[in-house]
Amino acid sequence: MKTYIVDGYNLLWKLSSALMEQGRLEEARAGLEGRLVEFLSAVDNTEALVVYDGQGRGSPPGKPRHGVRVAFSPSGTPADEKILDYIQASADQGEVFVVSSDRKDITRRLGGTRAIPVPSEEFIEILQRRLDSFRGAGESAPVDEEKPPAPKNSEVDDWLHQFGMKDD
Repeated sequence: MKTYIVDGYNLLWKLSSALMEQGRLEEARAGLEGRLVEFLSAVDNTEALVVYDGQGRGSPPGKPRHGVRVAFSPSGTPADEKILDYIQASADQGEVFVVSSDRKDITRRLGGTRAIPVPSEEFIEILQRRLDSFRGAGESAPVDEEKPPAPKNSEVDDWLHQFGMKDD
């Protein structure tokens, strides 16, 4: 099994800087997560965990959506710290790749782990090559401005529960 642990906002600033500069974070996150779902559908035995800097209590990795799980760090805890925790937890579960260009806080601290650092720029190239190959030469990439589909009621309930806004 291959696992990509992604420093979400680090990758988004490289992939969708215009959306990030405009403060359209939800839209940028949805676009990234959609691309990762498509990427994972083109490869076998691979999953992704995207970790974003969060607010409030944060949230642990949610249920996988086509192989993509999302987590938010709590306020005051950088996503980098949670990523390092997830690397340790994944140590015996196959190949682990850490997608981030944050050399100061993440990649220099990977020593002693088997995690393989992948700079965000390099991952974008890998992602795009795989998607181009998967889609075929004539198909174009989805437009970032497309509105994602509405979440299912069960997904909304799961998020409300994770953020402590709904009891079982």
